Amino acid sequence: MPRVVGIDHLVLSVGDFDRSKEFYDKLLTFLGFKLKHDYGDMAGWSNGKTLFWIAAADAQGRKHKYRKGDIGFHHYAFELASRKAVDELGAFLQANGVTVVDPPGEYYGRNYYAVYFTDPDGMKLEAMIWAPPQPKRKRKRKK
Repeated sequence: MPRVVGIDHLVLSVGDFDRSKEFYDKLLTFLGFKLKHDYGDMAGWSNGKTLFWIAAADAQGRKHKYRKGDIGFHHYAFELASRKAVDELGAFLQANGVTVVDPPGEYYGRNYYAVYFTDPDGMKLEAMIWAPPQPKRKRKRKK
């Protein structure tokens, strides 16, 4: 029986290709991706395992603004390696004027740590990790 071994790529249709390409290039480069494919109306970044693509929406698609809750894309979550990485991305987003929907923090219980933000079309993105908080180390008292 066939089994999925991973997600090879994702393609998002965007309203303003140049604006979105600039946004995703900054974001994905920060997250360790490299621009691998660059066509007039499509671009794809890779981290060696996953491809993340954007493509210009067609004329009909550009007539409608993205609205979370419609049929189709709800959000995409990047899994990061640590809570510190989520915090670093949160600082990067803030420094670059990205709309942060929910700042780095615990959601859905103490083991889920994430930041939620939107792209230029308002599509929701997330960076997260399943990891409990690190226990606080006790300081040794000096005698």
